[in-house]
Amino acid sequence: MRQRFLRCFLPYKEIFVISVSLVLLVTACWMVGVQNILMRLNSFPVWAILTIVLLQAINLFVVSFRFWRMLYHFGVRLPWAIASRASISGHVAALFMISLFGQVVGRQAVLRAHGVSPLVISGLASYERMVLFLVSGVSCLLGMVWIFGQQYLSELVTKWSVTSLCVALFLSFLLSFLLGRSKFEQTLREKICSWNNIFHFIEVIVISLLGFALMLGCYVIAMMPYLAAHDLTDLFAAAAIISFAATLPITVNGWGVREIAAVFVLEQLGVSKADALIVSVAVGAFSMLVIASAIPFSIRHLTYKATSESEKQSIRPVLDMEKIVSWCLGMLCAVLVLFQVHLELESGLINLNLADPFAILALTSSLLILIVSRKLPLWRSRYFNSGLLAITVLLIFGFLKGWMVIGVTQWALVGRLMGWLVLLGYLSAGYLLVAYSAAHGRRRFFETMASTMIVIVIVSLCYRLLVLWGWVDGYITYNFEGFSGNRNAFALQLLIVISMMLAYSKVYLKAVLYNPGISYRLLLSLAVLLVALVWTGSRAGLITGGLLLLLALFSNITDKKFIIGSILLAAGIWIFVFWIQSIQSIQSIQSIQSIQSPNFLSREVSNNERWLTFVHAFELWRQSPLTGVGLGVFIAKSTAWLGHPQVIHSTPLWLLAELGLVGFVVICSIFFVLARNAWKQWSKSLPDRILFMVLAVVALFSQVHEIFYQRIFWLVLGVLLARPILDRGKV
Repeated sequence: MRQRFLRCFLPYKEIFVISVSLVLLVTACWMVGVQNILMRLNSFPVWAILTIVLLQAINLFVVSFRFWRMLYHFGVRLPWAIASRASISGHVAALFMISLFGQVVGRQAVLRAHGVSPLVISGLASYERMVLFLVSGVSCLLGMVWIFGQQYLSELVTKWSVTSLCVALFLSFLLSFLLGRSKFEQTLREKICSWNNIFHFIEVIVISLLGFALMLGCYVIAMMPYLAAHDLTDLFAAAAIISFAATLPITVNGWGVREIAAVFVLEQLGVSKADALIVSVAVGAFSMLVIASAIPFSIRHLTYKATSESEKQSIRPVLDMEKIVSWCLGMLCAVLVLFQVHLELESGLINLNLADPFAILALTSSLLILIVSRKLPLWRSRYFNSGLLAITVLLIFGFLKGWMVIGVTQWALVGRLMGWLVLLGYLSAGYLLVAYSAAHGRRRFFETMASTMIVIVIVSLCYRLLVLWGWVDGYITYNFEGFSGNRNAFALQLLIVISMMLAYSKVYLKAVLYNPGISYRLLLSLAVLLVALVWTGSRAGLITGGLLLLLALFSNITDKKFIIGSILLAAGIWIFVFWIQSIQSIQSIQSIQSIQSPNFLSREVSNNERWLTFVHAFELWRQSPLTGVGLGVFIAKSTAWLGHPQVIHSTPLWLLAELGLVGFVVICSIFFVLARNAWKQWSKSLPDRILFMVLAVVALFSQVHEIFYQRIFWLVLGVLLARPILDRGKV
């Protein structure tokens, strides 16, 4: 069964991620010109090739040594031969699939014989990536300052609001850390903050710095033939930026992203695009060559048997380690899913969610657990696994049909097909958290996400006020968007968190006798979220929010005085902020309106365009009522209709147009069954109350917005539907 599953799944994954890398690589080659590349290939010196290969080989040893030491830090005591073989197998697998996924799969192929859980391997990959991101990220910033100047970096930070984002992230993790007072979290904090683990962290940092320096050396050697007149500092600064781009876990072995970054950075130093591309391709190709040469070692059969019970225990981590890893993945996704970063590159706009790498690791862990245990995930809905399989088949069929109509498009391949895998990753992150931590994990997930959202609202408000008053330079939008980049997406995030808060409020209000201050904190928290919903200016959000409050009032989900008090307090906060603004800048009417009077009415052009998407979507559905026209067809044809690419602003119409009546009925039936079962258990089950409200919010919101691919919905869905595999903790 294991081999059959791998044969069925891995080819789709390989074809998909390789296609993404090829698209980026072809884009870079197109920017440069194939003829220019071929003309310069012969000029690459032999001494540079040999030096790069040597440095890459040393780096492979250093990275394997780091993995061996990290296994030791996690309590997995294995010989060097086995650990290094697992590390190399991970690099080999990463040649054919997305780097994070490939590393975990390759390492698991070796270590599963020694009782190492897929979750532990995913935890190691997360830890390793975060350290590498820290090391390469700091080096990248220093390189940008050196090459582009401090002014350029300041403008970039201002444009992306990096300062406010970092402050919000720090405060979110800090608040969640302070809220965690359970015995498990106290023990976890003590372990993390122990001197022994601090020294382990420093050790990993030092080894990572050594490996990163070797990679920088590879880039510098490759640049020397073209930048001989430049100072070595320039070369290392450029190498730091390119190397950071190559570490982003979104393509196969960094291909595509590395090439685009090299062309962009080296052009600033006077290197032609063709030469810059050769530098990047040379480093990537020689890296693959070194890894490929190690394949015989990675497939060599090694025998190792523990000779005592203590050794067996040392190579088989206890279940608590799996719980720790699943906990960290879930909580990281709970915080980071609310942060979206928009990068403007020469090839277009790229949207990145900070939680995506951890969602991919969660999906990898779930798939490996499925393969190893031969058991499907346990959900509170019996047929949910079948529903996920049905959606996957529908999307694959829709992609193939769209391929036949208009060919392969980036939106259909990356946005929909790859996007579905990412959504399954978020679903897996929520599932793993509750599977190993039960109701306690679900409650802490809510507290973490709610505290993060409150921090985002407060930081966004302070940042807007500082910009409007002229105290800091920055860019702000007319309506509140948080860090989602879209006011409607932010409104949906607020509504989902409000739904969880309304459901859990009854539980917390029961504890008033033991902690009188909890009711005031809860009241203030809900009020902050409600006033933020008003500031988004989202009509769909406000209408849905109003209906949600009415449902809470008349369903006895919580105390009515609590809801009414929160609404009144939200109004008071609105008045207070208005008063603060009027004192500071009474003459700036526009600045007061930008927060106190959000733009509830879309422009007439936007409304007309939205209506046209509905009309054309309905026309496409009539062309193929049963199976739809295929993924990507609408956005491909929308340029001829609207003058620019546009999506369908309605999930039901998108399903009808591109997946047909079959896709619409199947997907709606899945969520209808979930909603019906949740309603039946409304009075008995807290997760079902939240689930029904979340599904109701999504159903209403999706009528005028396409929200099927909203990450937060699938993350919360995984948390609410997961069934614990062990009885751990209580609400």
